[in-house]
Amino acid sequence: MNYTLHMGLWSNVFAVPAILVDQYLKLAGKEQLQVLLWMLRHGGEPVSPEVLAQELGTTLDNILDALDYWAQEGLLACQGENLSPAPTVQAVSPNVSAPAPSQETQLPPKKRLLKPDTHHLAARMGESEEIRFLMQEAETTFGKTISPAMASTLLTICDDYGLPVEVVIMLLHYAKDVGKTGTAYIDSVARDWAASGVFTLEAAENKLQDLDQRRQAWAKVQASAGLPRRSPSKKEEDAAFRWVYEWKFTVEMLSAAYERCVDNTGKFNVSYINKILEGWYKNGIRNLQDLEALDAKKREERESAKSYDIEELERMSFFDLPEEL
Repeated sequence: MNYTLHMGLWSNVFAVPAILVDQYLKLAGKEQLQVLLWMLRHGGEPVSPEVLAQELGTTLDNILDALDYWAQEGLLACQGENLSPAPTVQAVSPNVSAPAPSQETQLPPKKRLLKPDTHHLAARMGESEEIRFLMQEAETTFGKTISPAMASTLLTICDDYGLPVEVVIMLLHYAKDVGKTGTAYIDSVARDWAASGVFTLEAAENKLQDLDQRRQAWAKVQASAGLPRRSPSKKEEDAAFRWVYEWKFTVEMLSAAYERCVDNTGKFNVSYINKILEGWYKNGIRNLQDLEALDAKKREERESAKSYDIEELERMSFFDLPEEL
């Protein structure tokens, strides 16, 4: 008699690293575990964060947080657009107490610092009431339990970048207001604040006002050009702020510049629109009435030049008439 083991659902399996169960089953959040399990199941297949967000039914910020978490924990290594398993790296413990950077203090490098691991995070929360308050305030602000990656990022912002807790809290509220609560965005803004010397509440308020004006300026440019909702590039953001707050052009004038840009280039071109608006600004053109008057003046000049050319051609033709035979 022959016996056969029918594996059923177990006939199609994939490997899961033991460390995932031994060390991270309790520490990692739901999205982190979902992302890693999905990628293990589809090992070797190229996948974008957008696809992961769609497959797992979550936000892009959550996916980026999860990927960043596993990279920081050492289970994934990122080289360009490729992810691969990586050996666990012992995190270097940040300074327990870091004074606000002075002019001589070296600002955070562009390359990310190694984030504190869960053990160091637990130790810092145990010894610092301010850090505990920051984590609680982050959960209250976002209305959910923050991920280990987010907690690690917030600790890095305080201990390595030198931002005070009250300034970080202002940053978190701004991130929620603009709908960008991912660790990558918060880390990027915090790094910019540290590089810009935003270490006080007054400096943070000024920075937030500037960020809000830039956001409003880009919203006006989007509305004037009918652009889809998206984040602007640094060049687009700077240009929008200049057009709206420095040159003080209205949405109607922005639309007029955009239409002329499209007529000549067939697309939205920041540099081309900037040259149009710069010319109007230097010539005192501030509204549609001024623009219509300028256009009428140019038409008259063209008609006058055209009439002169015709008369000149007729005069030359008169003198160049062939002799009659």
